[in-house]
Amino acid sequence: MSDSQPVLNFPLLSRKAVHVDFSGGSLSSDGGLLLLAQLDRSLHFTEAVAACLHDPRRPASVQHSRLDLIRQRVYQIAAGYEDQNDATTLRHDPALKLAVGRAPRSGLDLASQPTLSRLEATLAEDECERINAVLLSQFLDTPRRRPRTVVLDMDTSEHQTHGQQELAFYNDFYQSTCYLPRFLFAGVAHERDQYLVRAELPDHQGEQTEAILESLQRVVSTLRERWRSVRLRLRADAGFADPELYTWLEENDVAYTIGIGTNAVLKRLAAPLCARAQQAAAASATGEATLYGSVWYQAESWEKKRRVLVKVTVTPTQQTVRFVLCGGMKGSPQELYAFYGGRGDSENRIKELKEGVRSDRMSCLEYASNKARLMLAAVAYVLLQQLRRLAGGTPWASAQVERLRLSVIKIGARVKESGRRVVVELCSSYPWQQTWRYLAAGIGVASR
Repeated sequence: MSDSQPVLNFPLLSRKAVHVDFSGGSLSSDGGLLLLAQLDRSLHFTEAVAACLHDPRRPASVQHSRLDLIRQRVYQIAAGYEDQNDATTLRHDPALKLAVGRAPRSGLDLASQPTLSRLEATLAEDECERINAVLLSQFLDTPRRRPRTVVLDMDTSEHQTHGQQELAFYNDFYQSTCYLPRFLFAGVAHERDQYLVRAELPDHQGEQTEAILESLQRVVSTLRERWRSVRLRLRADAGFADPELYTWLEENDVAYTIGIGTNAVLKRLAAPLCARAQQAAAASATGEATLYGSVWYQAESWEKKRRVLVKVTVTPTQQTVRFVLCGGMKGSPQELYAFYGGRGDSENRIKELKEGVRSDRMSCLEYASNKARLMLAAVAYVLLQQLRRLAGGTPWASAQVERLRLSVIKIGARVKESGRRVVVELCSSYPWQQTWRYLAAGIGVASR
């Protein structure tokens, strides 16, 4: 789209003037969106998400279908445009229009910011639940051998709010006014990535065990319907320590490692291990030592004793003791604690959600709209995860979402449309052409 603003003069060359304006025509900085859109079509992903939504609009007045709106919003987020105001100009972007399924010049422009805002405002609770089921199905339908074990990682994250967002509360732990969305990831041994299978935005920050159990029940039952004999293991930090959760996991044959806080009884039980760690540190040239052990412990609110892993770390300046509750798993304390430590990868995934697709952009006044934003960011993230899986064997196989976007999507493109065809000319100096072609072939794009 041309622009009539004055020409800018850049004195970069000594012999020639350099004039810059915005009259380049039908160009896009996101030519790689076509690859992401074709991957989406092959997975039928946004189609499944759109099918979760009820459309209360009059059909005769609809210009933008629910599917088009979902694709536009998800592709924008994936390309780094999390702000809905970006749609004011992006609705004309030729690559985005093609990705959504509209001709770049003759096709109707995409939805405006108010239309996308109305989409978020009308996303209901049961629709969010159905979208979560679609996220889980993406994990289940990913081609793989039948797994023997699936590891579930559950965690929350601080999403700071500003102003008067509905149902945002002050959190003493984070010392901020925030939302605390809850995420559940699923992973299989020998696979590089953990898949986001559930994203939720609780409407309060108090006791949530009942909601957590409902979420786990849906995921666990679905996993066992698909893989009847699969072993399930759950990891979570001390924020999820609750005897009702332990009992549910044991009754449903889900092994677990869950962090727990310290108390006087646990300190007393761990005292012999602490003494040995101090002796080992004193005998060490560095003055440091780490020892692992386990004890049997029963809190007053528990109906039985449970195994607690103990890790004692001694340095010249301090001693640190950590406790992890373990159920349904065999192995040495060090092996089991190392398994628990693997939950750190889910924290990396949450970091990607926040930095890569800006899941923490919760600037709406209404709680429901912010929850919708979280769900659409989750959809964009899972689509980018599927792109990363497709990139196995390439330099992008372990790339963070931000690098994946910069490398695969952010490609300058000139888009031409005639009566018979649309031609997209990607930047000739793009450095990863062969890898990009490899990915395109991986989703069935023909070449000639």
